[in-house]
Parts: sequence; C-alpha cells; structure tokens
Amino acid sequence: MVTNSVSIIIERPIEEVFAFLTDARNNPLWQANAGLKATRQEPEEPVGVGTRITETWQFMGRKTEATREVTEYELNQKCTQRHLWGASPIKEGMLLFEPVAEGTRCTYTALVQAGGVFALAEPFLASTLKKATETSLVEAKHVLETRR
Repeated sequence: MVTNSVSIIIERPIEEVFAFLTDARNNPLWQANAGLKATRQEPEEPVGVGTRITETWQFMGRKTEATREVTEYELNQKCTQRHLWGASPIKEGMLLFEPVAEGTRCTYTALVQAGGVFALAEPFLASTLKKATETSLVEAKHVLETRR
C-alpha cells in the first residue's frame, strides 16, 4: 500500500472550499481532466457520514465504476471516504481543511493499493494518481478562485 498526500492553498474562505470539495456533484467541474465521466451522490443533500458516491472513470484506457462512502465528516475540517465496491486502487481518501492567511489549505491523502495483475505496478499507479490529484486540485483552485 502507498500513501499519497497533496496540498494546495485556495484563496477562498474555508466554508466555501469545504462545501465545494465535499459535495461530489461538483467533482465533474474539477476532476474531468483526470478521467471522471459521471458522478452520483446519495443522498444528494446533506453530505455527511453515510453519504455514498458512485463515479464512472476512464483510466488507462479502461472504463470503471466504483462506490465509496463518507466515514468521517467534520464541518469545515475533514471528510474521509472509504472504498466500498468497484474497481478503484484508492482504498481511502481524506480531505483536510485548514484556515491560512491566504485562504484555505486543502490536503488530500489517499491510500493506494493495487490488486491482481496491477499489484506489481502499484508504485507507478500511485505516482500517476498523485499527478492526477495535483492537476485536479489546481483545477479546483481555479474554479473556486474565479467564480463569484
């Protein structure tokens, strides 16, 4: 298993950043470049412990679907999701939010574990996912900082 962590500072209030990034219905706005094709969140509102997110991805030439569930939800601080079913090398993902002078520091940490034939390529897969996460967070920053 590999742990990836990526941080970014978004020049917006923590309440706005938290609300945007923890509502999976916004994911297509900032994760399409990583291969996200569709997202379904149940229930749609409110997001909290027990919320389930099912997404369809195009990754490395393959279309996959996976569902994860929110297991921790601390308003304006933390949101953790764990993998429930489907093809996903990310077994758990956690978003942490911290107020900073410039706005909000957002840190995403993922536990990556490849199975089957992909187990040998786990370090490469983890590296690829980390780069995709960095790109997605830059896009989230852009979306949040340019909308009014």
